[in-house]
Amino acid sequence: MIDDLCNTWVDTGNKGYREWGDDWGFFKREEKSSFRYLNEQILALFPEVKVTFFVPVGIRAGISVHPLYQQISRPLDADEESRGFFKFIHQHPKFELAYHGTTHGNPGEAARDFVQEWHTFHTIEEAVETIRAGLVTFQNAAGERPSGGKYCGYAGSKLADESIDRSGFTWWCRYWNHGYEDMGDGPDYGEDADPISRYEIKRFGANGVIDIPSTVNGGLLRGLTSPDYSFKGIAKRALKRPLIRYRLRKLDYLLKHRLVISIQEHIAPSRDDGKIQHPNIFHDRNSLVEIFRYLATKKVWYCTGTELADYVNLRDHIKLVQIDESGFELVHDLRYENWQISLQVEDSKGMHILAPDHRKFAVLQGAVNLPVMQGKYLLQRGGVY
Repeated sequence: MIDDLCNTWVDTGNKGYREWGDDWGFFKREEKSSFRYLNEQILALFPEVKVTFFVPVGIRAGISVHPLYQQISRPLDADEESRGFFKFIHQHPKFELAYHGTTHGNPGEAARDFVQEWHTFHTIEEAVETIRAGLVTFQNAAGERPSGGKYCGYAGSKLADESIDRSGFTWWCRYWNHGYEDMGDGPDYGEDADPISRYEIKRFGANGVIDIPSTVNGGLLRGLTSPDYSFKGIAKRALKRPLIRYRLRKLDYLLKHRLVISIQEHIAPSRDDGKIQHPNIFHDRNSLVEIFRYLATKKVWYCTGTELADYVNLRDHIKLVQIDESGFELVHDLRYENWQISLQVEDSKGMHILAPDHRKFAVLQGAVNLPVMQGKYLLQRGGVY
């Protein structure tokens, strides 16, 4: 999950030309663009990984009212080239765009004074109307409205939650769920302190919006994977593998409890106040590579935020009803017809399942993916199909 892909770039040093890390999306797929860096330096190594980009749709606000560097920003739908770029990403099978406000908020005298967007709204009507206008811009650029999004700076509220519920989103990211790690200025950690349930998928609002947790800082291994020739850096290199293994326990915890591993990053490190935006894909490149290499050895399902939300809705709206010892039905709403559902099966050696349309699906390692259909599924043994 990568924040703040938008039609913006920060001219660090006020040089008048771009360098690696300056671009937030303004330079599309051109030389030294951040999107190009992401694909060539990280994703090319891990073709199974998918990305949800959170996009501020309007003119992205700077951090400070007294910036050190010039920031150039346009709306997502500013011109044909911009619309083509963001539509290409949203329609790509490995990517999606998600809503991340209009301007991201209001700048202040210093970074600590920046007011995140949902904290600028005084009434629910103001919030809903701003979202409505933002969704028009999003649709102009991407070709359709987004399914989900995230609060800017994880700065939500009861008013904010209601605005999301009213605006018809399927899913949302509300909190930075690993509250003991720093993710920026003043993130909201939520109220759930339970060591497991705080990382579980929840729902909120009258319409049951799916709340997807944000669980892993992409810079988890930063400092252990980059060259550092100081005395401290030499000591870290000597202990590199044990220290990496120690930090990876956070991933082990999520894997053990079958929780969401949503890796949080920013598309660029540059800010108009001269400070570095952490986490970011440039400083965390080696950390991300190490994380993805580790996950490649595990049984994980790679998906976008919308694919995850669709699966949760499917799972929550299907009831498995055993008809007799030989079979069962999947009672479901017709809107989920022919979607896929994963089932765990006990005592599954040599078993396959005959679907209502007579297709056979092998149960492998105690699990099977089935199309959701009306009719009886038969449990059978003998042979692998």
